[in-house]
Amino acid sequence: MSGDTQGACSLSNPGPDPLLVWLEPWVDEFEVPARSTISLHPSDGCGLGEIEWVEDRFVLWATCRTVEVFIDGALQSSGSALIPLSGGLTKGILHILFADHPAARLGGRSWHERKHASMWEWLKRLLGL
Repeated sequence: MSGDTQGACSLSNPGPDPLLVWLEPWVDEFEVPARSTISLHPSDGCGLGEIEWVEDRFVLWATCRTVEVFIDGALQSSGSALIPLSGGLTKGILHILFADHPAARLGGRSWHERKHASMWEWLKRLLGL
């Protein structure tokens, strides 16, 4: 992944298979064809956030208000470009909110992939319930 001083970054897929890129918390999914490049342009020149590799895809946890996404220079239709993110909505907060509701989880992770106890489970253990 490469970036510039305005916070934009790009990722090339050398192939031979398509690459999936998820943009959270908007739940946007982009399929990057082989030998193509995806470019992400955050609003206000801020940084994009945390990037992780999960199973068969990249997940980008954005921290800026909006992100425009281009594949090979073509603007993609996405919620991330149209729906401004409210302040304080972070990866950690989303995992706390959706920890016991895998079907509603924005990151799309299944129940068995959860690595940490939810805040509720932690409180129940702390209080001896």
